[in-house]
Amino acid sequence: MSMTRFFGSVVAAVVLFAGLGAASAAAISGSASEFKHAKKTFADGNYKDAYELFRKAALRADEPSGQVCEQLRLGTDCLQRLNRVAEIDAFREAVVEAHADDWRVLWAAARNCMAIPHQGTIVAGKFYRGDRLGGGQFVNAFARDRIRALQLMVKAMPPAQRDEDRNQVSKFFDSFAAMILGGRGFHDAWRLQILSELVVLPDYEQGWPGWYGGLHGGSRGAPVDAEGNPVFYQVPKSFEAANSDGQRWHWCLAQAVKYDPSKRNQVRIGFANFLKSQFGVQTMAGGGWNIGRMADDDAKENESGTYALHTLGENETIARLASGIKRFKLPEEFNFIKIYQKVAADRGTLATQGIAALGSLTQLFENRRQYSKAAEYCRTLVAELRELKRTREADNWQQRLDQIVGNWGRFEPVMTQPAGRGASIEFRFRNGKKASFTARKIKIKQLLDDVKAYIKSEPQRLKHEKVRIGNLGYRLVTRNEKKYVGKKVASWVVKLQPRANHFDRRITVPTPLTNAGAYLLTAKMADGNTSKIIIWI
Repeated sequence: MSMTRFFGSVVAAVVLFAGLGAASAAAISGSASEFKHAKKTFADGNYKDAYELFRKAALRADEPSGQVCEQLRLGTDCLQRLNRVAEIDAFREAVVEAHADDWRVLWAAARNCMAIPHQGTIVAGKFYRGDRLGGGQFVNAFARDRIRALQLMVKAMPPAQRDEDRNQVSKFFDSFAAMILGGRGFHDAWRLQILSELVVLPDYEQGWPGWYGGLHGGSRGAPVDAEGNPVFYQVPKSFEAANSDGQRWHWCLAQAVKYDPSKRNQVRIGFANFLKSQFGVQTMAGGGWNIGRMADDDAKENESGTYALHTLGENETIARLASGIKRFKLPEEFNFIKIYQKVAADRGTLATQGIAALGSLTQLFENRRQYSKAAEYCRTLVAELRELKRTREADNWQQRLDQIVGNWGRFEPVMTQPAGRGASIEFRFRNGKKASFTARKIKIKQLLDDVKAYIKSEPQRLKHEKVRIGNLGYRLVTRNEKKYVGKKVASWVVKLQPRANHFDRRITVPTPLTNAGAYLLTAKMADGNTSKIIIWI
């Protein structure tokens, strides 16, 4: 070939490729213009026309994947607004077929499966998604939609792992983990022991999603193995090596961190929250147990039952499992307390996950009746929030701290007592060493006269608070109806012996009140709060 012919061929090739590049750029520009027009049509409320535009563009093989994902989302929104929910599945699957090798589109299609309405009806063997008039068998497709979403995610995973945009790949695996979890939180965590079949779609189920035949039945307690030990989900070597959905889920969380290490603490918080929901001491409350301060008589120095909570080490817990309530040690990898502590210790996360971790530590140590530790974390949390200028949150947590370490007292509910032998009341307190009590006589005759006068006035609409004499305490305390409060008839001071570590103590306080009637009792803790109650003699 002569040099002239050679250079002529090169020039022709350059011109050809330049022409193709210009054509491609023009196509992209035209596509962007069409997409802008479709979005304006949508914003104007012309959902039928907008859907047709979104659908037409989304099915083009050369449409940019970012636009396809948006077109799928907005097109689905149009169908929902048009009450054409039954067409969503066909639209999504057509988009998947047109972009079968685009992992971002497959990911968007999977999210679509999880976001759309899951209820529908079966008529003559065919499923119609959404609400439909005309009868049929009502079913839900949540389990089926979840498996379809997982199928799409599995197909998208290999090309996603080869993509250089590691931040997006991390988000992909974070989303994948959420789909595997699929509502399997506290109530249905036992389902994570199953290895979901991803080849065949499950059948439709009867009832509403999450209700009859759905996911969220009554709480059964955290799952256990054949020996009665709690089930933990280790990270497998690969997705394919997992022997349960729980392991698949944990593997996806690990991948999210692998592709974006900056998400480590975000993933840690989510994982710790799940573990706490399974194995925290608050799970006992679901079985009829009470773990709050007011649940039991803290005057009893008891080391059994819920009182054993304060003896727990940071590597153990007491939780309600499927086999019953059990005290056990937490493996290091699954110790949610240690995970929260690691996040809280990372100074780089204090504006986000670090604050959440400190709040969780405060709450869980309160639940464990380890109030000194709870106060320690709460002080740190308040200081960090003030440093971040988050004043309102800091003030709220300061009130929480004051409830733990401050001098506090309150009257316990009291029954009507007989006259002539001196009434007594039950008083619960913490931290303080002295309380001052006063008693004022209630003007019962004036109260009754006002009730009679109100009834005789024959109001069109009877206000029950005006006639309920037993509701007098509420009216005096919250509505400040001082006209019914008479003179002070007694006052006295009681020295208190608080329990250590901010525990409550309940004592019986004798009063000098012997005459029949109603009295407003006020208790003022030294350097603390004020509490009031009505006592009838």
